[in-house]
Amino acid sequence: MHRTLLTALVGVALAIAGCGSRSGPEVLSIHIGLEGDTCGVVTADVTVSAPDMGTVGPLPLSVSSSAITGRIENVPAGPSRLVTVNARNQSGQIAYQGSAVVDVVAGQTASANILLVRDPTVCSGTGSIGVTGTIGNAPPLPDGGDVLGGPAFAFTFSDADLSSNGVIAFFDAATDRVRRLDLASRQLLPELVGTGDAVSFALVPDGSLAYVGYTGGRMDVFNLDAGTGTFFAAAPATVSSMLVTDAYLFTVDDSGAWDTHSLFQRSTGARVDAQEWRETIRSMAYAPLSRKVFYLDAFVSPTDVHMETIDATGKLVGDTDSPYHGSYDLPNPLRLLPDQSGVIIGSGLIFNTSDLTYRTSIGLTFTDIAFLGNRLYLIDPVGPNTQLRVLDSGFNILSAKYFPGTPRRAFAWNGKVVLVLEYGGGLNIWFLDP
Repeated sequence: MHRTLLTALVGVALAIAGCGSRSGPEVLSIHIGLEGDTCGVVTADVTVSAPDMGTVGPLPLSVSSSAITGRIENVPAGPSRLVTVNARNQSGQIAYQGSAVVDVVAGQTASANILLVRDPTVCSGTGSIGVTGTIGNAPPLPDGGDVLGGPAFAFTFSDADLSSNGVIAFFDAATDRVRRLDLASRQLLPELVGTGDAVSFALVPDGSLAYVGYTGGRMDVFNLDAGTGTFFAAAPATVSSMLVTDAYLFTVDDSGAWDTHSLFQRSTGARVDAQEWRETIRSMAYAPLSRKVFYLDAFVSPTDVHMETIDATGKLVGDTDSPYHGSYDLPNPLRLLPDQSGVIIGSGLIFNTSDLTYRTSIGLTFTDIAFLGNRLYLIDPVGPNTQLRVLDSGFNILSAKYFPGTPRRAFAWNGKVVLVLEYGGGLNIWFLDP
């Protein structure tokens, strides 16, 4: 199987001495097969850490032509021990890196898998290292799929969107920038660096432009082809949320009474409409066919799902909430169905986009959802792993797989499902065939 920029599953066995004490020292033995390594691993090291213990290591491991082996003594027994392995090339660069969380119980033997991911900036090309194993009592990890990760993806994001040209834009508010991943080449593109304390972000659907809002109300527009940003407009107060709605940028700020929803003309930067007494938004989507913005409100009780219409003159018409006023569970996110006839909420509920009446429920919660063909792809957390469930158009569960890490986003692109998971202090990007 072709595995771009990936090592497969690497087994790490925990051999536990029978000390009889939960806090006693245990022995961690490691064996990692190197079959399929094309990066030239010559050295490796391991560390073990947890909040209730000091860091053990990094300690060197032995590297032969066939395996990485070694042992760590005096590992305190206890929960959530983070085991991290670095495999380095001749130049001392980390070619592969991976982590796993293990509960070490005195007097017992456990096992774990570490997903070692190739760093594409250090070692390009293809190849795999295949070793089977388990992670405690967790479900089995999937056999298929390609994954990107490593030090180049050691960042976080507060928002992400996929443009039609196959580029995921990650809004990294912690570092005031937009990071971009081209899915076709599987390469990170130049970052878009903000000019202040970045708070909000919006992407043009075709991927040509991105907007970033800063503390104080300033907004910049970035030309993604050139990688440069210029001043776009300024709102009266910090824009907490923004969304591209055809010819307008829809924004939310806390000026005036309650919050203010505004429309800025994208061609000129002029604010052409502003409506006070509106809600703070926590998740939203735009339906081009009906020219409506759908959103979940925040900081109010009861919470509800809303819609606003943008008329032909560039005015926000109405602010309609559902007829139910808090009678349903409405967790994030809100996603638009492909035919734009409904919106689906993180609790699995579907509301009609015509009048926000309840239509049905898939009966499953999710962190995110993607649509490909006539199937639905749901991700949600199961312990330290991500569960991916595939549903048909009748909401029957066709399959379930598990991936290491915390679920963040799911996208459909070029006939594949792309999962974005937090793992080992960064991100893993999975490419899956349907």
